[in-house]
Amino acid sequence: MKTIFYTMISSCLLLAACNSNGDMTTIINNNGSCERIFSSAVSNEFIQGDTTDHPFPVNLTGWAVSWKAKDEKLRTQWPFKNWQGEKNDSLFKVTAFVSRRFASVRDLSDSFRFKNSYPWADIRIRPVLEKKFRWFYSYYNYREVFSGLPMKLPVPINRYLTREEAGYWLTGQPDITRGMNGAEAKDLLDDIGAKARKWFMHNLFEFQYAALLDNLSLFPGSPDRKLMLEKKDSVFALSDDNFSETSIVTALNKYFHTKAFNPLLNDKDERMKKITDPESAGKVSRYFEADIKYKLIMPGMLLHSNGVLSGDTLSWKVNAYRLLNGNYTVEASSKKLNIWAWILSVLIILAVPVLLVKKTYKK
Repeated sequence: MKTIFYTMISSCLLLAACNSNGDMTTIINNNGSCERIFSSAVSNEFIQGDTTDHPFPVNLTGWAVSWKAKDEKLRTQWPFKNWQGEKNDSLFKVTAFVSRRFASVRDLSDSFRFKNSYPWADIRIRPVLEKKFRWFYSYYNYREVFSGLPMKLPVPINRYLTREEAGYWLTGQPDITRGMNGAEAKDLLDDIGAKARKWFMHNLFEFQYAALLDNLSLFPGSPDRKLMLEKKDSVFALSDDNFSETSIVTALNKYFHTKAFNPLLNDKDERMKKITDPESAGKVSRYFEADIKYKLIMPGMLLHSNGVLSGDTLSWKVNAYRLLNGNYTVEASSKKLNIWAWILSVLIILAVPVLLVKKTYKK
């Protein structure tokens, strides 16, 4: 009984290390305009113009495409019909970039959407830029809000974790490990991780149990729906702590003193997949098929951010894990020196004595 949801938990939830689908970079310009760039490894077919199954999360209409092979210079000719690449070289890599300029961040907010086939098609992104002029400096405050998953899990996280624990486990904030040494932090995280896993497994149980109730006719001799619904929490309590792939069957048979649910163990019975791989769990796991390494370049000198700075680029890892319990926000503030204001101020300062002298001389 191998569920998609169970696999997702094992690979993504517990390790929190899903592979990124590529980079999404936003560049904020001095005048408030911006540019968004996606990068990804691509096939030779894509370079030749085949966009049937391209890796980018947006429709390419209106986006400029450029690319490069290995360490070669960037090429803007696309599609390149005669491109062959080096098919026998496993290390040969072709990277493509799709970019689009926006007159303002508001324009970006109004027109940017993920393509319909992307796992995050119904995730909305709301970027906002506040620009303030303060004579010597211009200040930029940028934030981009990724909407939380548009579906709620049947068991809320606060059943297992405190607000602070849930925030740290899912998004890294607040930093509840501040002041702890490594051993203390490990003990805390081990405890939170165990509770988080129990929370997820409880949701998997809820998905499977709901599907089971909808398909009770497949299990002759099983208790009636009303009784099973009434005893749901008691059945879950009998599930082993590790929630193995057979634990729901064991718990059902043990609680109701029956073997009516043994067919669930038959992986070859397609009818059982309605329960072992319920559609509701599949909808959740679909969001975990994508995640983005988000990058942001701000004008001027960085003042504040909740991202990781490397050179002039801020970065975040945005994945479904961070969106499980609500919206996720990336934000940054910077200031840009207004050179013309400084020059004008110096000229005014220098001009004042000259004007005073001239005025005195005229008297």
